[in-house]
Amino acid sequence: MAPDESSGNPFAPPGAPAPAAGWYDVNGCGLYAEVRGEGPRLLIIGAASDDAEMYRPIAEWLAGTAATTGPAESAPGSAHVSAQVSGFTVVTWDPRGTRRSSRNGWPCDSSTHADDAAALLRRLGLAPAAIFGSSAGGIVAVRLALRHPELVRQVLVYEPGFLRSTNAGTALLAHATDAVNDHLRDHPDDWAGALTAVARLAAPGRATNSDGADDDGGPGRGPLDAPPGREWYTERGAALAENFVRDDLPCTRESIDPAALRATDTDIRFAFGTCSSEVFREIAETLSRARQRAGTPDPLLPDAIAGGAHLPYFTPGPIVDYIRARCLPEVPVA
Repeated sequence: MAPDESSGNPFAPPGAPAPAAGWYDVNGCGLYAEVRGEGPRLLIIGAASDDAEMYRPIAEWLAGTAATTGPAESAPGSAHVSAQVSGFTVVTWDPRGTRRSSRNGWPCDSSTHADDAAALLRRLGLAPAAIFGSSAGGIVAVRLALRHPELVRQVLVYEPGFLRSTNAGTALLAHATDAVNDHLRDHPDDWAGALTAVARLAAPGRATNSDGADDDGGPGRGPLDAPPGREWYTERGAALAENFVRDDLPCTRESIDPAALRATDTDIRFAFGTCSSEVFREIAETLSRARQRAGTPDPLLPDAIAGGAHLPYFTPGPIVDYIRARCLPEVPVA
């Protein structure tokens, strides 16, 4: 079991061996990373409020190191994942400032996280690699593709947090920022409470009035709310709430230059989950149109991942299936 790894992860398949885990001095920061499996190289980039343990089930299935997928009811969508299949060399990590990594130079912007990812791939000797980036980690994945194209083979960008790309995203960012500022004004340093305020306003059918009452009398469930019975993720997310407030949320204020997207030759594909919020589908569609280059196979529309939620580890099966289907064969390194 890796340092600080929780045996309570409800989606982790049983029987998987421990990863090769370690700390790496990268750009003046000690980064914690885990490497699993053999095969085509894949780096998973989550948000700063997502540590490597949250992605452990996805990484173990992709690495082909899990003895079984376990009962289907233990992980929504996991029945789609084949047991004992050949897999990838999968890297997961705690970004700068997150959990087991050091906080030198943190908080930081997405470009710093991208440079960290590039340096980590070099240190591990695993470049070029395919990249899967999600939410604020999708922002980092795009920056990595633009800043270090020689290190990536392709980039799968799942529901990136470029909220300012659409009107709905801009409105969500404004509401989330106000909710955080209002809460922290009255409850300084209550990061978990600020995260709860954001989760409440993002849930469908919920009112945003001061008492938090629901419009429809029901609880609603938003993109940050764990599925019923998966409170482990809620608890771990609350422990990383400061990272959400001080790192992820500021990153979602960043913009992407459409001209830069079109200029790079890196294979970049955007995707959204059918069980996620409409705002992220619109962002993925906007960025796909911005990326499309005349005379290339760039798709006009993003990939739709059936059953996918905004946070990939809530619906690991469909995410694993998607990555397996989309990742290109690895290009041999001379």
